[in-house]
Amino acid sequence: MSSPARNFESAGGFPASGPITSRQPSKLLPELFKNIDAERRLTVLEIGPALNETVDFFSQFKCRLHFVDLFHEAFVREQQARLSEKELRHGFEEQFRFPAGTKIDICLLWDFLCYLDDAALRAFNSALRPWVHSGTRAHGFGVHHLAIRVDNIQYGIINRESLSIRKRKSVQMAYYPHSQIEMHEMLNCFDFERGLLLPEGKLEMLLKPRI
Repeated sequence: MSSPARNFESAGGFPASGPITSRQPSKLLPELFKNIDAERRLTVLEIGPALNETVDFFSQFKCRLHFVDLFHEAFVREQQARLSEKELRHGFEEQFRFPAGTKIDICLLWDFLCYLDDAALRAFNSALRPWVHSGTRAHGFGVHHLAIRVDNIQYGIINRESLSIRKRKSVQMAYYPHSQIEMHEMLNCFDFERGLLLPEGKLEMLLKPRI
């Protein structure tokens, strides 16, 4: 597992993850893993901390795991609204200092994109793009319409069809929902491959690279 460089001051004082409070079935998660070659080493990026169940799940694969917990980075959590797009891009690039030649096969975004304003979403896209290749697939959550709010929760993977849910112990970050059109324009290293509307108005997304 990797530890990214941290040149920005980290927001400190956040408690450890709490217990799993529920499970959420996923119909798109199996799509993320269905074409995996068991003999090929995977590179996985998760935007979040290393949760036990996620680490256990990936132990069945040959893989290198990169956990980058941007939810608790000060430049995202506290300084986002007053930083320029260039400064935000630099912040993300510092967190994404992976070994030369790294290409991400699976990217677990969860609901992180819902907490990025327009400039931060474009900056995140620019910083992530060099690590994406033609076989990259990403999974995450958005909203079906802008009146929907996401819960202050943390996701993990239990198995190919089930996600773990934990309540975050930290205060929920400022919320910036994006329409699918906005996502298409600002997260332009990816295209929507599949989307699934969930009962509470969230949108589960499977993303592929934009060629």
